[in-house]
Amino acid sequence: MNLEDTNISYQNTSLCYQCAKCSSGCPIIEEMDMLPHQVIHLSSLGLEERVLNTETIWICANCYACAVKCPNDIDITGIMNKLKQMALDKGIEPKRKDVYKFHKTFANDILKRGKAHELRIMGEYNFRLRRPFKNVLLAPKMFLKNKLKIRPPKAVKGFRHWIKILLRKS
Repeated sequence: MNLEDTNISYQNTSLCYQCAKCSSGCPIIEEMDMLPHQVIHLSSLGLEERVLNTETIWICANCYACAVKCPNDIDITGIMNKLKQMALDKGIEPKRKDVYKFHKTFANDILKRGKAHELRIMGEYNFRLRRPFKNVLLAPKMFLKNKLKIRPPKAVKGFRHWIKILLRKS
């Protein structure tokens, strides 16, 4: 599966020469069953089923630490997101449903105003997991440390225009 052939990215995964800088920069590598550079390598070899059945694509935090480290400017985060979508399209269940639910909750919140509202994200995420009071004791601590706002942030001006452009490219 050359990801370019599957319209997964504008990148050609064969540009990866396995320097592993993406993997060394990943802050959650301990949680992964396959390293990011291995995902890219297996993708370029056409081992689709193996890649789509890893936990790694679901655990990816979308922090772009990998992409920043890549000497060939491969959008590894974008590829991970496309792999998630490919897995869903093929009916492959997320290996880490809790992480996938958080990702969806976070992304939906960002799409509403261009900024995250942590209180809303915490509430919706806990609701999706059917544990509405899971983090309720964290909220007062976060609020007192000015890490949690009651009101949502104001929308970023013009962000909807850029979202439409980005969605057209993917």
